[in-house]
Amino acid sequence: MTSTTTTTTTTKTVAVLYATKGGMGDVGKFVMTLARLEPSCTIRPIALSVENSREGTDKGLHVDVTDPALKTTTEDVLATMVDSIRKIDVASDSAEKEIGDAIAGVDAVISCLGNREPSMERWCALGTRKVVNAMTAQNIQRLVCLSSMGIGTDFLKTTPLTVLWAVLLRTLLRSARKDLYGLETVVRESGLDFVLVRPVGLTPQQPPQGSCDRLVSKPAKGTKNPGLKFTLAKSDAAAFLLGAALAPTLHNREVTIGYYTTSLPKPKPGSGSFRPPPGGL
Repeated sequence: MTSTTTTTTTTKTVAVLYATKGGMGDVGKFVMTLARLEPSCTIRPIALSVENSREGTDKGLHVDVTDPALKTTTEDVLATMVDSIRKIDVASDSAEKEIGDAIAGVDAVISCLGNREPSMERWCALGTRKVVNAMTAQNIQRLVCLSSMGIGTDFLKTTPLTVLWAVLLRTLLRSARKDLYGLETVVRESGLDFVLVRPVGLTPQQPPQGSCDRLVSKPAKGTKNPGLKFTLAKSDAAAFLLGAALAPTLHNREVTIGYYTTSLPKPKPGSGSFRPPPGGL
């Protein structure tokens, strides 16, 4: 008598909500392209903007990175997805219901709605509240939400750059700081299974490393704080978000992500960072 063992792979459906403009929205676009490399994942892409503003009505299929090959490859992939992307005016009265209809039945939501750039529309708290309400109505529990370093306790070492960033958040970027604090408050009070992901600087020039590191607490007494470099590739931030949606290990807490300034062991597989294969997208 012979026995046959059948291996089944569970496929998760993840809604990816992204701002059409800004570097944090770019992270959501990279999540969408990376998800195509993951056989256990299907996505529901949803583009959000304030349409009665300079953000306009387009779906935001461009990314701000300086590597020409990465930019071209990413935007080519996004172009193939254009018909599947649902576009929603986050300022409209119907936005919450539209979001609910778009995410119905998914296993997790990745939200990349914030921005930290001067002179941009500040609606990430508003948008996040609508996302949270839609998730609650649809009985969807897992939320992976992009926030920012410098918001709350981010466990970073104090350096001249972190001091400068704190000053900027209280002066030139104080509207962004208020909006991001509002976003985090909405998420913490949501009752959902959430993780708030706070990246360091998402610069267009930073080349991808294939993964990133994380800080979730202050180092134990007598243990050196490895610190994080001040810049992070958008695609590496995206990989962390995707991993946190597909294989959750962080629940109802905040995590700061970047690259260690000193060498430490990498997280074990399944610790919340999806790693694309060599060669990138």
